Amino acid sequence: METEVQSNFTYLRRTFTDLNINASSSTFSDCNSDRSGEFPIASSQSRRLFLSCASENSDELIEQLVSDVESSLIDEQNQVATEIILLAKNKLENRIKIARPGAIKPLISLIASSDPQLQENGVTAILNLSLCDENKELIAASGAIKSLVRALKIGNSTARENAATQLKHF
Repeated sequence: METEVQSNFTYLRRTFTDLNINASSSTFSDCNSDRSGEFPIASSQSRRLFLSCASENSDELIEQLVSDVESSLIDEQNQVATEIILLAKNKLENRIKIARPGAIKPLISLIASSDPQLQENGVTAILNLSLCDENKELIAASGAIKSLVRALKIGNSTARENAATQLKHF
């Protein structure tokens, strides 16, 4: 049985209004198939809302995420990078929209972080953006190769795997 709920919701200081959330949606089964950007289980309502609104309000959301990725708070950077990973994971249009406003350089800077999770999220976000051929040249020109090689050498296992995959596709 489908239930639609309309609500106002604030998530990471962003307010979303008039969102329709389909309670019986199976959207999340695809997102939990690997470690390339799922939210923690405890935030399933946030995840459902985020994914529900991502396609309808993606322009505004992407602008805010690109701005927030340069936060000085590691936890916020990790959350924003995770959201970018999700937006770029399965939708070509979002990959282009994210790369266009200048998210690539700040995401590459995350790869240089001493925080292993932040480094992994930076590598994974760049990998997801590179799934769009239009973004590959921009990613390479932004200095990603040197950062990805560094992640390949010193990153955690997921960061190394994603960096190797990324480098193989350049």
